[in-house]
Amino acid sequence: MAAAAEPILASTLSTSHALQREKDDVTGPLQKRRRVGTSLASIDSALSGGLDYGQISCISSPPEAGASDLVLAILVSHLLSGPDATATVVDSTLAFGVRRLHGILVQRVQTQGDDVAGVMKALDRLKIMKVFDFIGMTEAVSEVRDELEEDRPRAQARTNAAPPVQLPPKGTISDSEGDEEKLDSVTPPQASAQSASEHEPTKPRSTMLVINSISHLTLPLLKNNHSQAHSLLTSFLRSIGHLTIAHNMCTLLVNGMQFHGASQLAKGDPPSIFSTCTLRPALGQNLGHLYDLHLLVHEVPRTVEGARRIYGGGAAPRRGQQVESGSVVEVLQDRYDGRVGRWSAFTSASDGRLLTCM
Repeated sequence: MAAAAEPILASTLSTSHALQREKDDVTGPLQKRRRVGTSLASIDSALSGGLDYGQISCISSPPEAGASDLVLAILVSHLLSGPDATATVVDSTLAFGVRRLHGILVQRVQTQGDDVAGVMKALDRLKIMKVFDFIGMTEAVSEVRDELEEDRPRAQARTNAAPPVQLPPKGTISDSEGDEEKLDSVTPPQASAQSASEHEPTKPRSTMLVINSISHLTLPLLKNNHSQAHSLLTSFLRSIGHLTIAHNMCTLLVNGMQFHGASQLAKGDPPSIFSTCTLRPALGQNLGHLYDLHLLVHEVPRTVEGARRIYGGGAAPRRGQQVESGSVVEVLQDRYDGRVGRWSAFTSASDGRLLTCM
């Protein structure tokens, strides 16, 4: 039986939101939030720079539609954003491509003209956690929370640490009058240096959490007991949201898709702006209010002939003949920046690089 996520006090949530509001008042509402991109200009332009830190982003996609390479591109951009950037991947599919990630890292580093030796340093800052059920997923997130909570006081202590006091060497007997003059000084150099260090802001560590895939573990629970599983999943996502805000973390959830026929789509508005896309997110629209940004990735034919063969009006493809297609990423939901409806097309190279779909 799946266990519920750890409870969070309402006072804790209120404090975190109050601190976020104070931070927004200081920095100003027009200041752009920090984002991580994909290194592909067309996608980054459609997303106005990429995914936000301090928010939950979700990518819903069927298998083999290009979402895995999109996630790897975002992960590589984060790991190469700074020497202190760390990431955790909670893998429930047991199919995370470490070798493919290494190849994308090498290619990106070479493109930037940096030393290839930095690739292994970037991989050292990546943690991969294999999970097999919902309980394992909640325990993995709890472990990430514990590590972040332990790292916060250490960083604060390093920032507020006073410089070592250097005593002058005593070659002769000290003069009492000289000692009194030293005691009469208003602010010693050490004290001023310490007070200055206390006012220096602590730079938080750049962190990212990727859960691939959240629907793989929750769909069986929803089929057995929908109401109870929905309550557990809602509590779990809210706890992730609190963790994301508290540590300004970039959280990325990977969700599966379900196929719906034309009659089922007629009951409600289709999520995609493409009328030929009959896919819906596997976890449905009931959890959409828990995401800050929701992306949909699906395949579309790249040629008119391929579109006729797939959607009708042309000869069906022969056995063994494949229709040339590309991937489309579109924004289904955006809580803050109004990017709903934007989209971009891309393809994946054999080595995992994202290419502009022409």
